[in-house]
Amino acid sequence: MLVKWNPYTEIDKTFDNFFRRPFSLKPYWDDRKDENVPWQPAVNVHEDKEKISIDVQLPGIDMKDVNLSVNDHTLEIRGERKADSKEEKDGYHVREFRYGGFSRTFKLPSYVDPEKVKATYERGVLTVNVPKHEKAKPRVVEIEAK
Repeated sequence: MLVKWNPYTEIDKTFDNFFRRPFSLKPYWDDRKDENVPWQPAVNVHEDKEKISIDVQLPGIDMKDVNLSVNDHTLEIRGERKADSKEEKDGYHVREFRYGGFSRTFKLPSYVDPEKVKATYERGVLTVNVPKHEKAKPRVVEIEAK
């Protein structure tokens, strides 16, 4: 099998990793496939002046099959999408649904308060909110006129 090789791909990865902020919210992963984690749900990470929000697409997953943990400024979301019964039927033309365990891990910056993490689940999206410390939030400074 022929594979098109692009030498800039590795350079881009190295450049991105070198100049990435040490508290980056990019998910941790490596290029090796973990046999215990067959798929990963899509995520959106958003930051505003009050908090960091992580939205995770988990449609059709029962929340009793999802675990959320925070340990030493590392947030981990683990769970499992269970296959419907008798899923191994003949006659499939296309089969793209992924089943099995998943894991997403995020390194949280030092200016958030991991003790106050809150999570909600609505319409197939798990939203994890991590509030910032009060000292990290912007504040207005009054200017005294003389």
